[in-house]
Amino acid sequence: MKRLLFLVYLFVFFFQIALTAQESSRFNSLNIAYEKGLDLYQKEMYADAQKTFEQYIASLPKGYYQQRVSAEFYRAMCAIFLNNDDAEYLIGQFIQSYPESQLIDQAYFAMGKMQYQQKKYSQTVYWLSKVDKNGLEKDRRFEWQFMLGYCYFMTNDYESANRWLFQVKDIDNKFAAPATYYYSHIAYIQKKYATALKGFEKLQNNELFAPLVPYYITHIYYLQGEYKKVTSYSPPLARDDKNKRAHEIAKIVGDAFFKLKQYDSSLTYLRIYEEKNKQQLSREDIYLLGFAYYKNTKYSEAAKYLERISTVDDSLSQNANYHLADCYLKLGDKNKARQAFGLASRLDFDKIIKEDALFNFAKLTYEQLYAPFNEAIDAFKAYIKEYPNSPRIDEAYNYLTLAYLSSRNYKEAVESLEKITKKDATINTALQRAAYFRGLELFQNLNYTDAIQMFTKSLEYAGYNQQIAAQALFWRAESHYRLSNYENAANDLERFIVTPGSFGLEEYLIAHYNLGYAYFKMKQYDTAITWFRKYNSLLNDSRVNTVADAYNRIGDCFFIQRRYWAAIDYYEKAANLDVLDADYALFQRGFSLGLVSRPEKKIETLKGLLSKYPTSSYTDDAIFEIAEAYNILENTSQAIDFYKRVESEFPNSSYYPKALVQIGLLYYNSSDLENSLAYYKRVVENYPNTPEAKNALIGIRNIYIDKGDAATYFNYASKLGSIANISASEKDSLSYMAAEKVYLTGSCEKSILAFEDYLSENPQGSFAVNAMYYIADCNIRNNNVDKAVEYFENIINRPRNSFTEQSLLRISNIYLNQKQYEKAYTYLDNLESIAEVKSMLLDARLGKLRCAFELQRDDQMPVIAASILSTEKLSPELERETRFKLAKANYRSKKYDDALIEFSKVAQNLKTIEGAESKYMKALIYYERGEYNRTENEVFSFAENNTPHQYWLAKSFILLADSYAAQNDFFQAKATLQSVLDGYSNTTDGIIDEATTKLNQLVKSEKERQSVKQD
Repeated sequence: MKRLLFLVYLFVFFFQIALTAQESSRFNSLNIAYEKGLDLYQKEMYADAQKTFEQYIASLPKGYYQQRVSAEFYRAMCAIFLNNDDAEYLIGQFIQSYPESQLIDQAYFAMGKMQYQQKKYSQTVYWLSKVDKNGLEKDRRFEWQFMLGYCYFMTNDYESANRWLFQVKDIDNKFAAPATYYYSHIAYIQKKYATALKGFEKLQNNELFAPLVPYYITHIYYLQGEYKKVTSYSPPLARDDKNKRAHEIAKIVGDAFFKLKQYDSSLTYLRIYEEKNKQQLSREDIYLLGFAYYKNTKYSEAAKYLERISTVDDSLSQNANYHLADCYLKLGDKNKARQAFGLASRLDFDKIIKEDALFNFAKLTYEQLYAPFNEAIDAFKAYIKEYPNSPRIDEAYNYLTLAYLSSRNYKEAVESLEKITKKDATINTALQRAAYFRGLELFQNLNYTDAIQMFTKSLEYAGYNQQIAAQALFWRAESHYRLSNYENAANDLERFIVTPGSFGLEEYLIAHYNLGYAYFKMKQYDTAITWFRKYNSLLNDSRVNTVADAYNRIGDCFFIQRRYWAAIDYYEKAANLDVLDADYALFQRGFSLGLVSRPEKKIETLKGLLSKYPTSSYTDDAIFEIAEAYNILENTSQAIDFYKRVESEFPNSSYYPKALVQIGLLYYNSSDLENSLAYYKRVVENYPNTPEAKNALIGIRNIYIDKGDAATYFNYASKLGSIANISASEKDSLSYMAAEKVYLTGSCEKSILAFEDYLSENPQGSFAVNAMYYIADCNIRNNNVDKAVEYFENIINRPRNSFTEQSLLRISNIYLNQKQYEKAYTYLDNLESIAEVKSMLLDARLGKLRCAFELQRDDQMPVIAASILSTEKLSPELERETRFKLAKANYRSKKYDDALIEFSKVAQNLKTIEGAESKYMKALIYYERGEYNRTENEVFSFAENNTPHQYWLAKSFILLADSYAAQNDFFQAKATLQSVLDGYSNTTDGIIDEATTKLNQLVKSEKERQSVKQD
C-alpha cells in the first residue's frame, strides 16, 4: 500500500515538473514575439510591427495583462504612424480599456497629436490636457507644450496660448523658434509691439521664420511711428521678388515715406505695391496713391485715383473729392473741379473742408454760368446761412447778388428774391429782371394770364432798368392781345412807345403794327389806320410781310367803312409788294372795283389774280366774281362760261349752288327755259332749305307761269314742303326767330326746347340746319357731348350748307378730346377737302397732324406737316408743334437724320416745352449712336441756355451721366447724378427716383470693382 502511494506521488511530482517546463517554453516563445514587434517598431517598420503585435495579442493566453496592455499600445501607435483609418479607434480603445496604465500619458499624447495633425485643435487641447508631463520624455514634453500653445492660438485663446508657448520659447529645443514666433504674433495682435518686436527680431536668422518676420518688424516700426526705421530697414525687402509679402511691405514703406513728406520716394514704393496688387487695391490704397501723385504735382494721374474713392459717404471720400477738385483746377478743368467741390461740400466729416468746398463750388458754378437748378444761388445762400462769421462772408454776399442778376432759372430766382425781406437796389434790379424773363417763359408756353402777372411784377421795379421796363410793357400788351383783351393791349403798347428806352428796342417798330391790330379788333378803324400808316412810314414802305399786311388791313378798314376808293388804293399797294397775301389784296381790289361800278377793271384785276396765283385759295371766289361782273356787263356767254367753271372745277365750293342759280337765271333771260329749269331744279332738289333754293324756286315758278303751266308748278311745289308755301315759309321763319332770340339770351336749356319745338313742327324747315347747330352747341355747353354729336352728324350728312365746315371741325374736336383719333381723322380729312377759309383749312390740317401722330401713322406725317408749314402767317406756336410732332414721328420711324433736322429747329427756343424736349431728344439720338462728345455738348448747351422746363433738363443730365458711364468716367457720372439729386426740387415726377437708382447702380458696380480680400 505504501509503495503504491509513493509511486503515485512520484508520478505527480514528475508530471508537475513536465508542465512547468512546458509553460516556461511557451512564455519564452511569446516574449520573443513581443521583443520582435518592439524591435520592428523602434526601427519604424510599423506595418510589420503592427502585424507582429496583432499576432502576439491573438496568441496571448489569459492572465498576461501587462503584456497585453503593452502590445495593444504599440499596435495602436503603429496604426497612427501608418495613418490607418482605425488608428483613432485603436488608441481610443486603449485609453478606454487601460486608464490606469503607465502608458496612458503616451496614449493621450498620441491621440492629441493625431487630432493636431488633423487640425482638430479643440480635440487636441482636450487630449493633451490629460497628459501628465512626468509620463512623457523630455523632448516630448516640449512638443506637448508647443502643441497646446499652438492649438490655443488657433482657437483664439491667446492667454492660454501664451502660457504654454512661454514655457518653450526660451529653452533650447526644436520648438523654441515656432513658439517664439506665435508668442510674438499674439503680442502683435494684442498691440504689445515691443514684446512682439523683440521676439520677431530673434527670428531674423532662423531658416524657417526669416522670410516671415520682416513684414511684422516693418509693420511694428510703422505702427510705433518709427517711420525712419521703416525707410532704413524695409526698402530692400519691398524690392525682393522672392518675398511673398514684398508688396505689403512696399505699401508700408510708401506710406512711411509719405508720413515723412518724402512724396517722391513714397510714390515709388506705392507703385511697386500697386503693380503687384492691382486687383486687390482697397479704397485706402487708391486714395494713398492718388494723394501721392497729388503731392508730386502729377495732377492728371492723381485725378484718376482720387475720383475712384467716392463709393461711401465718409471722411475719405470728402478728403479725396476736395483734393480732386484742386487737381482739376490745376488742370484747368473747372467743370470737374466744380463737381468735386460739390461732392466734398455735401459731407460733414471735416468742417474746414466742407466750408471751403462749398464756397468754391458756389463760386465756380457762378463763374461758369452753370446753374440749371439755381445751384449758385442755393450754394451761396447755404454758405451765408451756415458760416455767417466767415472772413469771406462779404465776398459771398457779393457773389450771391451777382448770381441773382445772372440767373437763368427765372422761376426759382423770382421765388428766392421775393423771400428776401430787406431788398436793396441790387436785389430789386435782380427781381425786375427775373420777373421779366419769367414772364417771357410763361408767354412762350402760352400761359398768358400768369405771364401778365409776372410782367406786372417786373413793372413794380420799373425805375431800376428802363429798357426792361419798356420790354415788360410790350410783352404784357402781347399777352393781353392773345387773351383778346384788346383795350389793355392798346394801353400798354401806347405806354411802351413813349417809355424812355423803348426807341432803340427791336420791339419799338412792331409795337406800331400791333397797335393797329388792337384797334382793328376793337373796330376803331380810323385809329387802326393811323397806327398801320405810322408803322409803314417807319419802315419806309419796305417790301416785307408786315408792311404788306398793314396795307391790307388799312384797305380792310376803309372797305368796312365803305370808303371803297381808298380801300382800292391800299389793296393795290399790298398787291404790288407781292410778298404776303398778295392774292387776297388782288381779290379785294377787284371786288371793291365792282362795288364802285368798275366791272371792267374788276374783271381785269381778278383775271390777273388767276394768272399770277393759279393755286390761290381765292380762285373760286375770283372766278365767281368775274362771272358776276360779266353778268353786270350783260355779257351773258362769258358770264355763263365763268359760272360753269365754278360748276366744273369747284363742286364743293359754297359758290357752287350760287353759280347754278345764276346760270339758271342767265338761261331764263336768254329764253332758254329748259336749261334754266334744269339748273333751278338741281339747286332746289340738292340744296333744300337754303337761300339759293328759295331763289331757284322763284325762277321755276316764273318759268311755269311763262309757259302758262301753273298746274305743273303747283304739282311740283307740293312735293317740296314748306319752302314752296309762302304762309308756311313765313311761319317757319317766325318760329325760328323766336327760338333764336332765346338762344341769344344764353339760356341753353330753354334754347334746346325752343329749337326742338321748331324742328318738330318744321323738320324740313328753312332754318333746320341752323336749329340743329345751335342745339348741338348748347349740348356741348351742358356737357351732353353725345347728343351734340348726333346733331353735328345730321348737319354733316345733309347737302353742303353754311354750318357744314363748323360742324366738321367741332365734331372732330370732340373726338380728339375723347382720344378717338380714327373718327376725328376721318372728319378732319373731309373738312380739309371742302374748307374754303384759310383758317378752317389750317384747323383741319392741324387736327389731322395730331390724330396721325397719336395713331402713329408716321408715314403720313411728312405730307401733313408740309401742308401746315406752307401756310402763310403760320404762328410760331403752331410751327413749333408741327415740327416737333414730325420730329417725333421721324424718330419713331428710325429716320434719325430727319428727326435731328426738325428737333434742331424746335430746340432753338428752350423756353417752350417742345423746345426743351427736343434738346433732350437730340442728345438722346447722339447717345444712342455712341456719339458721346456730341451728347455732352448738347447737354452743356442746354444747361448754359437754361429752360423753365426743368424735367427735360434733368432728364438730359441723367443721360449725360449715362454717357460718362459708357466711357468709364464713373466720377463724372456719379457727380452728375448727385447734382440732379441736390438741385432738382420735384420729388413726384420720377426724376429723383431714376437718378437715385442709377447712382446706386454706379456705386454698387464701383464697389464690386474695388472689392479686395483683407488680411
